[in-house]
Amino acid sequence: MKLRVLKFLDVVVEYALYGMIFFIPISISAIGIFAGIAIVSFLIKQVLAPDFSAIKENKILFLFLLLFFIFMALSLFNSGPLLSKSLKALFEKWGRFPLLLWVIIDTFRDTKHIVKAVYVLLFSAALVGFTVFTQKFFGFEFLRGRPVETLFITGPFKNKNGLAAYLSCVIPIILAFGLWGRKRIAVRVYFFLITGLLILSSIWAASRGGWIGLIAGLIFVMLIVNYSRIKKIFWPIFLSSYLLLMPLVGVALLFFKDRVGSNNERIIIIRGAFKMIKDHPFLGMGVGTFMDNCAQYTNNFGSFYAHNCYLQMCAESGIFSLISFLLFAGYVFYRSIKTCLMMAPDSLNFYILTGLSAGLMGFLVHSFFEVNFYSFQHAFLFWVVLGLTVALIRTTPIQDA
Repeated sequence: MKLRVLKFLDVVVEYALYGMIFFIPISISAIGIFAGIAIVSFLIKQVLAPDFSAIKENKILFLFLLLFFIFMALSLFNSGPLLSKSLKALFEKWGRFPLLLWVIIDTFRDTKHIVKAVYVLLFSAALVGFTVFTQKFFGFEFLRGRPVETLFITGPFKNKNGLAAYLSCVIPIILAFGLWGRKRIAVRVYFFLITGLLILSSIWAASRGGWIGLIAGLIFVMLIVNYSRIKKIFWPIFLSSYLLLMPLVGVALLFFKDRVGSNNERIIIIRGAFKMIKDHPFLGMGVGTFMDNCAQYTNNFGSFYAHNCYLQMCAESGIFSLISFLLFAGYVFYRSIKTCLMMAPDSLNFYILTGLSAGLMGFLVHSFFEVNFYSFQHAFLFWVVLGLTVALIRTTPIQDA
């Protein structure tokens, strides 16, 4: 009887995760419902049959994540009258994601299930591409019913930057998956057509940060896939590619100006963020309090997000919190790149891991320009892709790696 219950819970968790992944660009409420079902079912399963192998096999990863949360918790000492808001941000906005990461790593224990999750993600992304197309040329968006209210295409997201953040993550995944040579030609053509449609969607979104994030992800795919050809000079090219990417930021800001003058707005807010960091460099102003303190540090300019995840993270919870997060993300990239370079270059795992890692790269680079981690949908997207990345590294056989 117990085994039947455990098997049932396994199925519930797995398909709840598929539902959550599918609805990331479509419905915030559906994301919450499916995530809740997956987490609750997983916890019941853990009570019936405790299994901490996923954490034990990723001790360093979860250690960095623990340090990140410890420093965020310490920032509560500087929250002052905003303590209740900081507590809510710590436990509700951030607290669910380590648990979700554990659920994903524990659930997707083999390539077959990871491929299913990637297919769900790609099908959902294809719908986003089609709805952007209809919004661009027919004036309606069929997933959320968003009209064309501005000069920019938004797809099912609230604004163009939300669409760009999503695309900078999913496009490299689809492209890398499409490069796997063992699929049927018709399937590969479909993947490349969807990739092309999504790249056009990114162009129509007209988000400079989104373009730079997408370029970063595509560079990652190009370099890893061609590793065997440039093996001797891989690391110099890899490092120089991303160093050369940074001037694009200045070029974009200089030559592509928004019509509403948002560049000046961003500069004012960024300066305010640096002032917050200068006043409280170690513990920050308190997690979740950036908008409340924004006006004070920008001469009453208003209450805004920082337009930069890392600046906001540092301003809210201090430099040690930011360093812990960067170590956490950096460790995932270290393991993923190391695993990719040891895999057979024609294996399915190689292309999926390359795509997932490239998607993370695109997302993290775009986060220099937006607060993606503070968006419900995009935060879930990041932790899902990261969880699948870690799960695939974990499940890769030694002989393949």
